[in-house]
Amino acid sequence: MVSTSKDGGKIVNNYECYIVVFLDSEEAHNATVGSKINLRLSDTREIDATIEQIIQQESGEAMIIFRTNKAVEELISYRKISVDVIWWSDEGLKVPNSAIIEEGAENYIIRNRAGYNDKILINIINQNEKYAIIDNYTTTELRELGHDDDDIRTRKSISLYDEVVIQPKK
Repeated sequence: MVSTSKDGGKIVNNYECYIVVFLDSEEAHNATVGSKINLRLSDTREIDATIEQIIQQESGEAMIIFRTNKAVEELISYRKISVDVIWWSDEGLKVPNSAIIEEGAENYIIRNRAGYNDKILINIINQNEKYAIIDNYTTTELRELGHDDDDIRTRKSISLYDEVVIQPKK
């Protein structure tokens, strides 16, 4: 729709929109054409998008072109927009990697509760270079890892608002 006081307009011949972003993250450099990701718009709404093209720039950044058919009416109203690229999304507790202790095939954190430190077995759901998304193991998962019923019954768990020790002594 073009108002009478304007000389130009936009022609829309489909219900798809392309968004170009320049990124210099590890995820951007490892991305593949055809991958599905989410974009967070400035109003905090998330939309699905597909990577259409990746062009490596001389500056070291990756120019990534995303295609979406969500919120097109809103997106075509702007020449420039700000978006957050959400490469992965998982639910759990976010802890810094420096709080995680690796012992063999298992990972632990040290929880400080009322001045007492407890070593707590954790399940790392996903991880990047700074943080990990963790959760407690289920009883079934602990049995599969080889823990006996006594270990499972007496285990301690991590929960929201627990204090964890950063860079614990191993």
